[in-house]
Amino acid sequence: MAFIYTGRDLVETHSFPAGATHVPTFYVPDHHYSIWFGLGLHFLLLLILGAVFGGIHCAGWNFPFPTPTEQELWRVASLAVTITPIVAIVIVVVVYPVVQPTLDRILVRTSLVVCTVTYVAARLVLIGLALALLRDTPPSAFIAVDWTKFYPHIS
Repeated sequence: MAFIYTGRDLVETHSFPAGATHVPTFYVPDHHYSIWFGLGLHFLLLLILGAVFGGIHCAGWNFPFPTPTEQELWRVASLAVTITPIVAIVIVVVVYPVVQPTLDRILVRTSLVVCTVTYVAARLVLIGLALALLRDTPPSAFIAVDWTKFYPHIS
């Protein structure tokens, strides 16, 4: 829905003159939906994309690593990056609307902060591992590919 609203806003915008020859540098369209509805959609979209991003990292589950410790770190960080946004979605969509005000909502907000810190820490571990794994690059990675062999041609 966020993509649909944003696309509609870009097509139907009235925030700059009709005869303009370019879009301003820091252009953001005026949204036609309520601020809370829009923020909720964008927040959920961000969490879903975060989980998909973690799922892509889980594809490296059985890749060769220089040490077993690095492989375990990769697995744990990939799972954390995948599962933490899903937990946050459950907290925001299911738990937060039904809890009683005050103390329970403070616990929900605290759990969201814990999810955020966990996600950021796992992402930093993945970045650090990706950079550290460059030290053990196989020699086959340095072979230049002759791409012209793959172009269709008539001889």
